[in-house]
Amino acid sequence: MEMQYTYWQDGEFFVGFLDDYPDDSTQGVSLAELEEALVEIYEIKQEEKRHLAEIRKTGKVRIPA
Repeated sequence: MEMQYTYWQDGEFFVGFLDDYPDDSTQGVSLAELEEALVEIYEIKQEEKRHLAEIRKTGKVRIPA
């Protein structure tokens, strides 16, 4: 699987984020290190989704007309 990401160089660091998770940026001293950090973010996000799926429930409420 591949995911698109956005990155830029800021001084000595490559900074970026997965386009699906723009609020979670990370950095690396090389592009390869940045990509490793992005994979870690993806894995963390997947674990969070699994955890939320275990605790979240759905229900229905009747709304008076």
